[in-house]
Amino acid sequence: MAHGFIYGFLGYLAALGILGAVVHTTSHTASDFMLGGRSLNYWTTAIAAHASDMSLWMFMGLPALAYSTGITSAWIPLGLMLGMFATWKFIAAPLRIATEQTKSNTLSAYFDARFSDTSGSLKLVSAFFSLWFFTFYISSGLVGMGWLFESAFNLDYYVGIILGLFIAISYTFFGGFSAIAKSHFFQGIFLVIMMVIIPIIAYFSLPEGTSLLAAMHNKGVSFSLIPATADELLMCIVLAISWGIGYFGQPHILINFMGIKDPSTMHKAMRVGMLWQFFTFSSSLIIGFLGIAFFTQPLQNSQLVFVQMVEDIFPALIAGCVLCSIVAAGLTTIATQILVAASTLSNDLYKHFINPTADQKTILKVSKYGLILVPFVSFLIAFTKSSTVYNLVEYAWFGLGASFGPVVIAALYLPNAKKEGIFWGMIVGGLTATIWPLLGSTVPSMLPAFLLNLLIIIATSKRSSAI
Repeated sequence: MAHGFIYGFLGYLAALGILGAVVHTTSHTASDFMLGGRSLNYWTTAIAAHASDMSLWMFMGLPALAYSTGITSAWIPLGLMLGMFATWKFIAAPLRIATEQTKSNTLSAYFDARFSDTSGSLKLVSAFFSLWFFTFYISSGLVGMGWLFESAFNLDYYVGIILGLFIAISYTFFGGFSAIAKSHFFQGIFLVIMMVIIPIIAYFSLPEGTSLLAAMHNKGVSFSLIPATADELLMCIVLAISWGIGYFGQPHILINFMGIKDPSTMHKAMRVGMLWQFFTFSSSLIIGFLGIAFFTQPLQNSQLVFVQMVEDIFPALIAGCVLCSIVAAGLTTIATQILVAASTLSNDLYKHFINPTADQKTILKVSKYGLILVPFVSFLIAFTKSSTVYNLVEYAWFGLGASFGPVVIAALYLPNAKKEGIFWGMIVGGLTATIWPLLGSTVPSMLPAFLLNLLIIIATSKRSSAI
């Protein structure tokens, strides 16, 4: 198995290096590095937007949830699909047009221009929460990478997170946004093919006479989408809504909309992207369900249900190539998040507060330094082995969505929204999302944090317009 994985992985690294080298020749300015000069076609935008979202969560977090809880786990992808559809429909094209008009390369820069903030307060707050929650998001990818390398490559967990971080930083350093987006495109096509094929092969690999429903019943997991009690159903709906509305405030996803060449083709990108998401989500859930019957003995680490299934049903070389696709998905998503965080560090903090006269080449240089500095704390969190991929993604997703989602909506659809409301809304929303998980509440942090942020923005807008 190790040799098959090595050959597949080395081939991936070679392709990645060539891609980064080619794209590096076209990245001359900070805008090229951060947004690819807004030159992506709708196919690349569609796949990149969704692939930068899914990553190791789709291969490890979601199958683990389906394996552990059964069919009720489908509420989360259902909420995510509805949320992504709404984001494509109401956010993608308006945000692309608005950020070009204001010459903004990051969300923070757009907020600054949209709300005429000359003090830099919005940039400071948005940059703080962006860097804070991206620290945990990047950490989730490193945790998944560590477990994956340990299981498939027989490498120590800590060696895995170091190697994964090194590769992600290296090719982002040379290629920037274009390399990541184009890598997402080719990987996204390969991933959706693998995600459709693998559950089919796994199903026909089940021992003769095996009943999935019987296995689910024996292991005490749900085989119904509707929970047994009204309270459980309400919690499923709340969780689905919480994950869905998070899309409005995810910088690493929204940046893909900002990079499309022609905003009039956004509806085509939406169709491609939503179709990709449907197939990958469905397959990811089915893999988790099949794992309940596929593995006669309970897995010690449910996050590895996909990995161990692939190892069992494929020859070593093929399994190595398939698992390499998971590594690829994880690395490019980590790279996207590091790039967005580094862009925030250079564009929103360095240029505004340290060197306002910095030219494009200087900002580009600081961005590349940021690629090394930003992931350091993420590495320390991953190093402790203190949390799962799912829990880290949930914390970061809810935090980013609650901090920025209402602000994006207000910037695009509330003409009377004021800087003061945006400022305090972000602070209250971001702090609520930060602290809420510590209170032990069963209510997801997204709902109270998102609603408080939005209510503050609306209240200050009405008061300002009345005056």
